[in-house]
Amino acid sequence: MPIRHLKDTLRSQRQHRNLATVSTLPTVKAMVDCFEKYLNLTIADGNASVDTIKTYRSRTSQFLSWCRERELYPALVTTSNILEYRKHLVDGGKTSPTIRLSLISIKHFYTACNQEKLVKDNPAIGVKAPREKREVGSTIKYLTHEELQQVFNSVAPILKIRGDKTKQVQVLRDRILLGCMALQGCRSVEMYRANWGDISESGGQHYLKLDGKNSIRTVMLRKDLAEEIVEYRKVCKKNNEKLNSASPLFISLSNRRYGQRLSRSGISHLVDSYLEKCGLKHTDLRREASTCGQALCLGERNLSPHSLRHTAGTLALRGGSELREVQDFLGHSDPKTTAIYTHTLNSQKNNPATRIEIDF
Repeated sequence: MPIRHLKDTLRSQRQHRNLATVSTLPTVKAMVDCFEKYLNLTIADGNASVDTIKTYRSRTSQFLSWCRERELYPALVTTSNILEYRKHLVDGGKTSPTIRLSLISIKHFYTACNQEKLVKDNPAIGVKAPREKREVGSTIKYLTHEELQQVFNSVAPILKIRGDKTKQVQVLRDRILLGCMALQGCRSVEMYRANWGDISESGGQHYLKLDGKNSIRTVMLRKDLAEEIVEYRKVCKKNNEKLNSASPLFISLSNRRYGQRLSRSGISHLVDSYLEKCGLKHTDLRREASTCGQALCLGERNLSPHSLRHTAGTLALRGGSELREVQDFLGHSDPKTTAIYTHTLNSQKNNPATRIEIDF
């Protein structure tokens, strides 16, 4: 037999064996169905939030799309393929936390399939996200007392709005949302999940139960914020809003989604709009030079909705609160997380370089 024909015969046999192997493997649909069952029964001991399940599902779907584009069969994916996907995410400019979440989702996907014996092992085990080089305290971005006051002042006073009950609902909603985040240290997800039934009153003091990322906590509300919430409820009822314990505390007022729960993106857009309105969304970090009186630009500060939570923690510490108090206040499980706020303040107040007595 000529060499060329022999090579063609061997190639055909290899292709036939590969097809036979693939035919005995689980379908992608079977793997996805297995993962769906796992998400609902196993993640967070069967009590995972809708957001968590949605995130895991989305990240895994992105990975499966990547496999399809490269003609990789998911059941045959190796650790090398997972490393290639990690490189793909890095090259795409994804941050370390984003990559970490994607890898966690993929690992859960293969754990589910491995438990049902759809795959022999988990190729994602041991693959970690790249370390992120960050300065301690660099993630703490907050508003000063004056800037926060500016944000609150930018919300139209309720007394100036007469006759338009929907506008009154909007003003009070916005003030309470900003207040809960910047004064009580609430997270965006906690505001998204908040219902009217989460507000309670005892002995003249109001409380708000918060459904967070991994825990539920209750915060004691400031008196002025509690009074606005009481007023907010009255205005909502006058505007014929149907309120019960399961009704969302913050609703959308857009024509398309009127009365529905204000989405997480809607909350972010609302906060960003006030930061933009006050010219605080993107600002230069400046410091006055002691010798010439000129302002030195130290870089750019970009604020996000989460910066309001940082503002609450930072201003609480600056106002004299103890570290343990702020840890409970913000719901941090690890005191090291709260200590970052202290580091940020100390680095501003106590700069060792200023204690070196020398003419420069």
